[in-house]
Amino acid sequence: MLEATFDPALTDEDLKGHLERVTPCLEQNNVRWICSFLSEDRTRRICIHEASDAEAVRDAYRTANIPFVRAWPAQLLSVEENPSLK
Repeated sequence: MLEATFDPALTDEDLKGHLERVTPCLEQNNVRWICSFLSEDRTRRICIHEASDAEAVRDAYRTANIPFVRAWPAQLLSVEENPSLK
């Protein structure tokens, strides 16, 4: 998981630029982007990646010069995967 905040809010052009810069860096670090959640005000973003570790994700974003607050390893919690959560 990678968390980022933006002030001012991201524009469509910012998003396009981030994607263009980070894609080769993710590939270089053997990181696969899964999806992202962008807040409605475009000031916060959470990105989900598949990687060997969080440092690979951090390295990719640093190389691409894309700011982020933190990156951390996470596991999926769902009722389907964990029936005991019901």
